[in-house]
Amino acid sequence: MDSTIRVASHAGSWYKNDPKLLAKEIGDYLSKSEKLEQYNSLKSIIVPHAGYRHCGPTAGKSFININPSNYDRVVVLGPSHHKYFEACGLTPFESFETPFGNVKVDTETINKLLTNKKLFNTLSQTTDVKEHSIEMEMPFLKYIFNKKDFSLIPIMVGHNDFKINVEIGKALYDLYEDPKTLFVISSDFCHWGQKFGFTYYNEKYENIWESTKDLDKQALDIIHEMNSAKLDEYFKKTRNTICGRNPITIVLSIIENYKKNHGDKKISFDTVGYSQSNQPKSMYESSVSYAAGVNFVM
Repeated sequence: MDSTIRVASHAGSWYKNDPKLLAKEIGDYLSKSEKLEQYNSLKSIIVPHAGYRHCGPTAGKSFININPSNYDRVVVLGPSHHKYFEACGLTPFESFETPFGNVKVDTETINKLLTNKKLFNTLSQTTDVKEHSIEMEMPFLKYIFNKKDFSLIPIMVGHNDFKINVEIGKALYDLYEDPKTLFVISSDFCHWGQKFGFTYYNEKYENIWESTKDLDKQALDIIHEMNSAKLDEYFKKTRNTICGRNPITIVLSIIENYKKNHGDKKISFDTVGYSQSNQPKSMYESSVSYAAGVNFVM
């Protein structure tokens, strides 16, 4: 096994390993999604990272807006589900395997980021390969870019407080300013149920799933406002189990600084898709929510 290549560890389970079958599946998700008029101004997206049969249709609603000719590089920020650490972990690999071929890592930028030891450290190969939040975006990206080369900056975000997330945002700011770099935020939304340790229910709603949808909508409304501090307060208040809350907060903090420096730009963040794996009606059920978001800079 080549130690420079991160294997597609979830291929064949969370998504199809056969490139023809996978291409048909992803193509179907994209064909049923609407490309927005302002798609050429896309700067970042929020996409889920569950098994494709659960979240693929929702993910497609963001991915459809990527025009690959606009980008040479993609930053993917995903949470860590299995390993507790603070700040960010960067890949030790030089490329990521997908059923459609490998995606090369921008090792030069990775090495530059690693000079800031407070915010960036190298992941172990085991931690990298075990995590799914970044890998799940790779087949979509490789399929969309097709034969066009692009490089990848995969960033696994740790369990940070708000101040650290803001510092990380400052460290990544120049990447957001680069017009040829796209940001992908990998996040599922509310994980509801006893197995997730989260059973919040607003009794003004007849059904649990309606309460959960409203809770997620509150977060999405704040994301639309692009207010990182308000989102942080929302998480402290609600404890909503949005696993990518730190990656989302980091990008919102970047956008806030970008707005200060580019007052002439029109910047938006909108929701283009939302779904739930299940619609719980009792405390014995569970569900995970998925959202698709698009950030345009015009």
